[in-house]
Amino acid sequence: MKVVEVTRFGGPEVLQAGSAPDPVAGPGQLVVGVAVADVMSLDAQLRAGWGQEWFPSRPPFVPGTGVAGHVLSVGEGVDASWVGRRVAALLPGGGYAERAVADAATVVAVPDRLSLRQAAALVQVGPAALSLTDAAELKPGDRVLVLGAGGALGLPLVALANAAGAHVTAAARGTSKREAAVRFGAVETVDYGELAGIGAGPAWPGGYDVVFDGVGGQVGTAAFRLVARGGAFFAYGVPSGSTAAVDPGEAERRGVRLVGMEQVQFAPDEFRELAERTLAEAAAGRLATVVGLAVPLERAREAHAALESRELVGKAVLLVTSRAVRYSRHGGSDVLGVDEVAIPEPGPGQVRVVVRAAGVNPIDWKIRRGFVGGAVTEPTGTGMEVAGTIDALGPGVEGWRTGQPVFGRVPAGAAADHVLADPRELLPKPDGLPYAQAAALPVAVETAHRVLRQLVLRPGQTLLIHAVAGGVGLVAAQLAIARGARVVGTASERHHAFLRGLGVLPVTYGEGLEERLPRPIDLVLDASGRDVLELSVRLTGDPGKVITIADFAGAAEHGVRFSTGSDGQAIGEVFADVLPLVARGAVRMPIAREFPLERTADAHRLSEDGHLLGKIVLITEPSLPR
Repeated sequence: MKVVEVTRFGGPEVLQAGSAPDPVAGPGQLVVGVAVADVMSLDAQLRAGWGQEWFPSRPPFVPGTGVAGHVLSVGEGVDASWVGRRVAALLPGGGYAERAVADAATVVAVPDRLSLRQAAALVQVGPAALSLTDAAELKPGDRVLVLGAGGALGLPLVALANAAGAHVTAAARGTSKREAAVRFGAVETVDYGELAGIGAGPAWPGGYDVVFDGVGGQVGTAAFRLVARGGAFFAYGVPSGSTAAVDPGEAERRGVRLVGMEQVQFAPDEFRELAERTLAEAAAGRLATVVGLAVPLERAREAHAALESRELVGKAVLLVTSRAVRYSRHGGSDVLGVDEVAIPEPGPGQVRVVVRAAGVNPIDWKIRRGFVGGAVTEPTGTGMEVAGTIDALGPGVEGWRTGQPVFGRVPAGAAADHVLADPRELLPKPDGLPYAQAAALPVAVETAHRVLRQLVLRPGQTLLIHAVAGGVGLVAAQLAIARGARVVGTASERHHAFLRGLGVLPVTYGEGLEERLPRPIDLVLDASGRDVLELSVRLTGDPGKVITIADFAGAAEHGVRFSTGSDGQAIGEVFADVLPLVARGAVRMPIAREFPLERTADAHRLSEDGHLLGKIVLITEPSLPR
């Protein structure tokens, strides 16, 4: 199996990818097929040789004390029903590997609605955050200061303190960390350098009732002086290399309760109870942390370097597998599942994209149902639109770089953590274009661009678009208006105000539609498939002036063109005139709904129901707590 080892004490460069024999479960143990490994600041400190009096590991050793994945086998005395279950586990070490051995006492089941990535990110910091806030006995109105508030443990602490009704001040270095803390519930933020100026020391009447010190060193020492009389000071982190210099005598004189590392160190029974609470709260959407960096296992050096830079927001994790939404037979949305698969490797002329967002289109569920395409002979991915960052280049690829934000089209499988793409089907993502917006554009722009060219739209003509509030309809309308055409569109009345803001004349669906439409109608684009082709031909007087992208049978019956698939234009050509319009706001794509990857089936169901304004998008990033 693949592992990453600390070959000697030193910097991130001492982490080396290697191999080791597959582990075997002993009595009371389980073997976990690792999907995601947690990366802790402690891992980086131990790699550098710190803490030998407490952690006597000697190189070579495999670091990593938290993982999530599937149970592969169990040892004597362990219930065989664990095999195959999704779990998170606390380990004595060895987590940076494809497989790891865990004691059954420190393994917990992962709820179905929680991703393994978030489970791995929370398996250690979640119990610590709960233990700290439980011990603090927070009450509504308490003033709480969290040091390291933009980090992996700091963000859950901010969320839990906010949920308890406390007034939370988040201390962190860097704007992005402080902004993340605000999203998690902090009322105000400070940089570490500002701590000394907050109050006048021990006599300050406005001191904090509770200080959570996850930093230590001089920062922790400064924060101790801000604890109010009768307050509590929790010191549990040493990323600065030392604990806060706290005078016990001073603490006693002020009645300050001092709590140390013991609050985040657990016996197996304590860990299991706290971990189960953590994952239940996370599955319910009430607890989370940010995964600021997720890289493949063999790139553990990057994760350690990011931790040591002190610029990472939230957690770093190592990916041993990748999530992909797939199905093995045609059918309803229930055939979709999220599988753990090998991280794909780019071949010649390919790039690998870390997916941030993926668009959902009607063609996706039509293929899934078997209305389009051939038989399903193997697990098949879904989704054709992707936005994310390139993280690997195949042989022969030039003009692109790792870390570059991109968006574009893939043949299938965009609903995943990683996807392989032909770089000719990608575009650099403009800085001001959000990933969700970028993922919503490729199919709609390509289709709208194609059909308007086929219709030979000219300035001054009137174009009728059936289902103008959908993705293709919206882009086609905005492109047509930009080219000097008049656009009339059928849509639900609740979307009319938005459409008028774009310059579209909206008309309600349903009985009497023909009487409600203005005249003349020069051209028609049918994006609805709702038996409107006979009316469309009557309005234009010529089947050649009508195109449908949604009614194949009706097209044959009424002699109009059915437009589908790409016409061979490269995505760069398609977007040549569109990206400037997007950049200046002349083409907008509203996002109807965003779903996490685990809820792709819900996204498909909503797409099949229709009547949406804009596009549905899948987001691979973890959501914030509600």
